[in-house]
Amino acid sequence: MRIKALFSLAALGYAGLALAQATPAQNVVVEERKSETVTVVVKETPKPPAFVFELHGFTSLTMYMQDAQFAAGVAPATGQQALNTIKRWDTDKLVLGFDIRQTRLNFSVRGPEVLGGATPKAVVEFDMFGPAAGDGGSFGDVSILPRVRLAYAELKWASTTLQFGQQNMLTIGMIPQSLRGHAFPMSYAAGTVGWRQPGIFGYHTTGGDTRFEFAWAVMRSSWQNTVTADNLNFGPASGLPAFEARGKLMFGKVFDVWMSGHWQQVDRNGPGVGAVAANNTTLTTALGTFGMKLDTGMLVLAGSAWWGKNAGPLLGNVVQFMPVTVLNVPQIFGYGAWGQLGLNFSKEFSIWYMYGIDHPVYEDIFAAGLNIMRNQNSVAMVRYQSGNFAMGAEWMYNRTTMARGLNASNPAANTPAQIAANNVLIGNQFSLSFNYYF
Repeated sequence: MRIKALFSLAALGYAGLALAQATPAQNVVVEERKSETVTVVVKETPKPPAFVFELHGFTSLTMYMQDAQFAAGVAPATGQQALNTIKRWDTDKLVLGFDIRQTRLNFSVRGPEVLGGATPKAVVEFDMFGPAAGDGGSFGDVSILPRVRLAYAELKWASTTLQFGQQNMLTIGMIPQSLRGHAFPMSYAAGTVGWRQPGIFGYHTTGGDTRFEFAWAVMRSSWQNTVTADNLNFGPASGLPAFEARGKLMFGKVFDVWMSGHWQQVDRNGPGVGAVAANNTTLTTALGTFGMKLDTGMLVLAGSAWWGKNAGPLLGNVVQFMPVTVLNVPQIFGYGAWGQLGLNFSKEFSIWYMYGIDHPVYEDIFAAGLNIMRNQNSVAMVRYQSGNFAMGAEWMYNRTTMARGLNASNPAANTPAQIAANNVLIGNQFSLSFNYYF
């Protein structure tokens, strides 16, 4: 009987040892009592990892058909640009294609706390709107290159967040709903101003269900992509950064309202050449924005508006810049606005309509010898979404009014009466998009 008991204890001990080796995250305690042997397993709570990696984004396919060429982009017609019409085809009109350039990847890593309780985070985001790889002979249209959108380090406390790197400008309070207008929102050159710049960004939030956010940014000043003889952009050549500020009031998830401002200077002479006030070689970009969003569940109303001067680097004034050769025009004033109405009939099915306009002051456009007087975008969308998969059809109607018969020697002779049917370029685009968000 004693040998049998000893054998039983040895077997239990061996089983307990094997269990401990197989499950190192558990403590195994063996208790011997007079009539039985009891095994007690105590589970330990696993420690969270020091670094947390996340991957988000979406894959996108857009099938498009259009009868005009739209501005910007790295190919003549990728089906992804809104902006404005730059060419209308009167015969042999239709172009049909498929494109994946909206596809986006967002990588982030969150680490252990630093600096007295701040949670650090690094974010890098790419999309596929880079240029085609190689020339046409290497099938570059299907070997497109990625493009950096965002890249910043973040320190987050309870109510304050600081970001260091490239981030969206604060003038972009929101963009219209669209399945094919993520990279280039449908309201670009039609009411939305702002792009992305490297700099330092701060966000401070107070309140509970009703919250107020104050945001500010100090970033690189920018102008168009052309550079000075010293290989510098006109913005950094000014020796000054750009400044932005925004105040946003949020009433739960139902209503948001916000205002923002942007200021910067550019030096059209570049470094090493003194400013000439009479020639307006130093230009100031200054503008303000206002926006709101109402979301009652079924009904969604959203929009924003801006007013200011020399808004080209923020994609205002229909993305037009004061030419370097124009020396006696102080600024180009303009305004823009967009609004969108959405109806959610269910969690899956919704319809949307957006209208936007960008309207430089005509006299300033004539004086600067520029070509585009105003731009209007109208977009209708039907969307069906099941979980993270969404598909939808969109129709964009674009109307761009061009300047005709410019009289450079007598700008006063160019009046708004030039607006006529033959001054208008009209473009239509129909698209089907299939997006999966993760």
